[in-house]
Amino acid sequence: MYFSRCAPLAMAALFIGHTITAAAADPARDSLGERINAAVEREHAAERFDGVVLVGRTDAIVYRRAIGLADRATQRTHRVDEAWRLASVSKQVAALLLMQQVERGRVTLETRLDTLLPDFRSPLAADISLRQLLQHTSGLPNPDATLQADAPPDAMPPFYSRRFKDDAGPVDAALEYCAGAPSGLPGTRFSYNNCDFLIVQAVLERLTGQSYARLLEEEVVMPLKLKSWRMATVTAPLPALPSGYLDAHRAEPTFNLASFGASGALIGSAEDLWRFDQALLDHRLLGDAATRVMWTGDPKLGYVALGAWSFPASLAGCVKPVALIERRGEIGGVQVRNLIAPDLGAALLVLSNTSQTEFGEIWQGKGWMHVLASAAFCAPL
Repeated sequence: MYFSRCAPLAMAALFIGHTITAAAADPARDSLGERINAAVEREHAAERFDGVVLVGRTDAIVYRRAIGLADRATQRTHRVDEAWRLASVSKQVAALLLMQQVERGRVTLETRLDTLLPDFRSPLAADISLRQLLQHTSGLPNPDATLQADAPPDAMPPFYSRRFKDDAGPVDAALEYCAGAPSGLPGTRFSYNNCDFLIVQAVLERLTGQSYARLLEEEVVMPLKLKSWRMATVTAPLPALPSGYLDAHRAEPTFNLASFGASGALIGSAEDLWRFDQALLDHRLLGDAATRVMWTGDPKLGYVALGAWSFPASLAGCVKPVALIERRGEIGGVQVRNLIAPDLGAALLVLSNTSQTEFGEIWQGKGWMHVLASAAFCAPL
């Protein structure tokens, strides 16, 4: 629940209250807007989705819609331009920041941690490469393991509830906890955990001599003119974000978003996330060769790439499989999907503030996300 569930392997803005009813006999021939509206309204009516859906193609947003409540206590409705916690989409951004350092020759993907973080006391430090961090094959422990066996089912692991005196606190805590008993040997198996990207944050801060928040600002936020993106930090108050819900009656447990660091503490709107995706597609943040490396999935590891997953999918309405880059995120009751189709120059973004949203698996050729992706990437405008 506290990290992304891993993958095994026209130009009109549509706002809340605006509805297009699909009337064609063959749904596959309906326009992008009709098909997505029908899917969104069905899930919302079933109380499985409140949130924002956005589709970008080439240089334009071709669909965006907000539906439902951002906060049930105050009856505040979702807006297409609202900021969200982006959860493990943060890892996709951290991977980009590290790949920029690789592209500039500061490090390689095979550089070992002991040469970068001499104060990281893990017994594995001399054997863990940067590539292994980005692919979750480092063998580092999982902060979710701090949850006691007798804890309530929806409790938050204590690691994410800690309070710190300053912005260095989460990184210092990671250097301490993540140096603990390994979960396996580096390079032997995929094992998802947030330590990997908390240590990526420590590496980036050591390499650049800047805080991670400042590095993000200089390398991504300012070049792309992103108005909503920022890191949740210890010292700055959070903006009003959508509240997360575990179901129709239960709010998520409390936690300290800043404790997730580069693994999950990024905040931003769907529109700014599209601008980030667009910059990746246009190679404005990273060159073509480095992007190909970042987006190459390993079939032996469930198609995990660097900070995301990369795999082909058969979508309804497309004549051949579509290459996809998928990044999932989940913290508490908020779920995020960032899906990029590089060959089409397109992206599909879905942000939900309920754990009840059932996305399904695109690679299985079924489920709600498969329906949305088929419309986003295969339907006519």
